[in-house]
Amino acid sequence: MTNYFFIVIFAPIRKQVKDLMMTITFNRWLLVISACAVAVMMNAQTPNVDDLISVGLPWVEVITVGGEEPTCDYVSPPEGGAGTGIANATKVPGRLRISVGGEYVYDSGDYVKDTSGMTIKIRGNSSAYEAKKPYKVKLEKKADLLCRADDAIYGDKEWLLMKDEYFIKGGKLLHMMIGLKATELCGVTWEPQAQFVNLTVNGNYRGVYMLCESVKRNEKSRVNVDKTGYIVEMDPYWWNEDVWFSTTRHEKKYTFKYPDSDDVTEEQVDYIKDALDNLEDALWTGAYPSLLDVESMATWLMVHDILGTNDAYGSNIFFTKYDNTPESKVAMGPLWDFDTIMETERTWATIHDKFDFYIYYLLCLAPGYSGPLVDAYFRQWQAVGSEVPRQMVEFLQNFLQSEEAEALQISNEWDLSRWQHTGASVEEMGQAAIRWFTDRETWMSEMVSTLSVGKIPIWSSNRPSSSPCYDLIGRRVPSNYRGFVISGQRIYMK
Repeated sequence: MTNYFFIVIFAPIRKQVKDLMMTITFNRWLLVISACAVAVMMNAQTPNVDDLISVGLPWVEVITVGGEEPTCDYVSPPEGGAGTGIANATKVPGRLRISVGGEYVYDSGDYVKDTSGMTIKIRGNSSAYEAKKPYKVKLEKKADLLCRADDAIYGDKEWLLMKDEYFIKGGKLLHMMIGLKATELCGVTWEPQAQFVNLTVNGNYRGVYMLCESVKRNEKSRVNVDKTGYIVEMDPYWWNEDVWFSTTRHEKKYTFKYPDSDDVTEEQVDYIKDALDNLEDALWTGAYPSLLDVESMATWLMVHDILGTNDAYGSNIFFTKYDNTPESKVAMGPLWDFDTIMETERTWATIHDKFDFYIYYLLCLAPGYSGPLVDAYFRQWQAVGSEVPRQMVEFLQNFLQSEEAEALQISNEWDLSRWQHTGASVEEMGQAAIRWFTDRETWMSEMVSTLSVGKIPIWSSNRPSSSPCYDLIGRRVPSNYRGFVISGQRIYMK
């Protein structure tokens, strides 16, 4: 079929080469041939319906009303902001079906507001700039798209179609699966469940995605907070949200997951801001165990250490508060954003040394009071953490021998072809992760006992870098400030 296509298309062109050469250069002619060849190859390697049914992964099929595609605008941050983001993401109505082995296990039905169907929109920040988009789906009627046989428990309206970060970071198809599994093994209260799927939108193959639960309040199956509770995110993309607040001492910017920003009241914003202001103050006085769920912070940190996260201080740092009573402490988690795992070889996750995050104060700046976090870390490591690297090796070995891994490899080849990329095989990625956790078990077994409260900032008479500067009680100071300042883990005299 492919050869016939070339004969039909190119035979007439060959007869007119002399005429074409008079109007286009030879280099342009080569580009025309190359473009046609790529188009033919791509068509030949795009999976058809039979392929999607037989490969072995669930097939998520989105059909929008009128074939409309979700769109968005791309925006840059204001002065003082960071990153790049999107705005005006259109919510496109339509139908979503999930097929396994040729049988539909879920069908939303056609779109009827508040009754059936769904809407789909582009989500994310920098990840949305690539040709392959991440999506958020909102069903009109609650359902469990992971088909765990109990919609009453797992049913929800909000679901995510997460792409891997190959296009930004390079070949990380398994990263989210690995990160979620390690977090689960470490005993985090709740982590999203997810499933590899193939996605088509209006009949057009979009590649391999992870169909995933979103971070939101759902006391039965997601983040269990009371209706008076909170889920907030320390968010570098605060500038792109309708509602956000900043803490007083450290000027950390937070946005809302619960209550929804459309529903949150001014009183609720003031309440959670006060709670986090009090926590930041307590980091300096040593009173933080009365306000912070130290066990959750220790577990959060331990997971990142086991995974070797290079950017734990990116976006998606979640804090929860179960309710609005004084007895409810601020807790860390769930964990999210595993793009940069397995990158800090033979060293701690970089979050240890980030002056802009609270871990630094708990481990470094208040040695007389940071014992509770270290003690909690030791307990968590001894109770569960020390077994996690070995359990991850076993999990990955079993996964690589599974039918799912075989189906994922075929699907990954389709995905790479669809988006004109090359990349490692599933086997290669899995074996690299096995090596990581094998080495990590040895390294962490040696290093956990050295985690100490005795890490003191180094005094220096040199001028600080352009990093933010703080006085000795943690207040940010202007560039013309004179006296002792803390910047980038060192204390300077200005």
